[in-house]
Amino acid sequence: MDHQIDLITEQDPSRGYRLLPEAPACAPRELTVTLRSPARDVVLISMWSETGLLPQPRGASHHARLAIGADEISSLSARLISRWQQFVQFEPVSGSNRLREKKPYLRNADLTGRPQSELLAQVSELAREGAYLLGELLAGEERELVRFRGHLLGVLEREDLRIRFDSDLGVPWPMLAVGYEKLLEGGRATGDPFRLFLGHRHQIESTSGAYADYWWVSDRGRAAGSANLDSDLRNVPLAADVVKLLDSRLELTERHFSHELLPDLARPVLDEDVMYFFCHGSYEEHGGRTWHALRLSDELPIDAPLVDGYRKPHTEAAVRRGAVALFHPLVVLNTCFAGAPATTGFSSLSAAFVRHGALGVLAPQIAMPQVFGAEFALRFLTCYLDEGLTAGLALLETVRWFAATYRNPLALAYGLVCGLDSRVVTSPQEGTTGS
Repeated sequence: MDHQIDLITEQDPSRGYRLLPEAPACAPRELTVTLRSPARDVVLISMWSETGLLPQPRGASHHARLAIGADEISSLSARLISRWQQFVQFEPVSGSNRLREKKPYLRNADLTGRPQSELLAQVSELAREGAYLLGELLAGEERELVRFRGHLLGVLEREDLRIRFDSDLGVPWPMLAVGYEKLLEGGRATGDPFRLFLGHRHQIESTSGAYADYWWVSDRGRAAGSANLDSDLRNVPLAADVVKLLDSRLELTERHFSHELLPDLARPVLDEDVMYFFCHGSYEEHGGRTWHALRLSDELPIDAPLVDGYRKPHTEAAVRRGAVALFHPLVVLNTCFAGAPATTGFSSLSAAFVRHGALGVLAPQIAMPQVFGAEFALRFLTCYLDEGLTAGLALLETVRWFAATYRNPLALAYGLVCGLDSRVVTSPQEGTTGS
């Protein structure tokens, strides 16, 4: 006997597979934004989050094609970084255009003694530039892009989110700003410009094609780390205090020369939870190509290919065994330009470290004043090691502390590549490290 079979047709049988198999698992109040550039004149942007932070799209993510090209985004990003460098080099002049003081922002970390009208004007200009880049990035009249822009700006104007920017392009995300037009009254800035920067509002990390793809748990009784230093900087105020803090919380190895660092990089097991660098960084150039390198107390440039050459055999061997290579630190590259976007040569040092196992890399995108660099490291590492905060939260707290206490925006020039959740527990009883 024939029977009627009830059929129920799913509205979306592929469950959004044409975009992504499923939305990645996100922690509460977490946003992921991707920027992809399959061609120089094509830039695609997408974002997703848990239900409630964004309107639920039909697919797994909100997405649009930007009106701006990759080359212009890279040029505007480089320009914004250069404007922050100009802030460091600022020299006030008198009404008759005579120099009053030589580079006060370069010589002092605490800017509370500066005239507030001068300081707020400088920081407001940085916020305007950051808002301009974000506006140009999202500019366009295509219906899909207009909708995307409204959703993204609405989220970015909130506070205390965790945001991951996975981008093919080197954009200085913490330096971007939202709500600048609300700061103005009668054409002049009247509010607090520090609060406009994304790096002041949210925990931010960039992945830039490099991913820390495992969770590390240490079985040591005490966390381990290293201080990799240029001896010429030992007299910088608070530089010794940073090393003292590391030594009090970690089983510390101190290195001053490349011939001390490179043999350790060549070891299959480099079991450190924190690698701290305080040394000089610069751009190398040859044959029209430029790339970033750092130097310890000798002249050997340490760049991404050098790190790659020493770690690659061990990383590949671990992949073949299906094991985790014992290289898992949070790397703090407190050296000039170390966090700047990769140039026309090799990939960045940050990407090289993460590619071979580092949980994350924290580094400045400009030539950072030495005095501020030491102050920043002491504050960040206190949050990270003494208070047990994750790297993302420790960075956010450090940015806000410098803004509120020293009225200095330069902590925003430090960017985190991966490592948002990396954490070191320094208690001898627990002795765990995670990402």
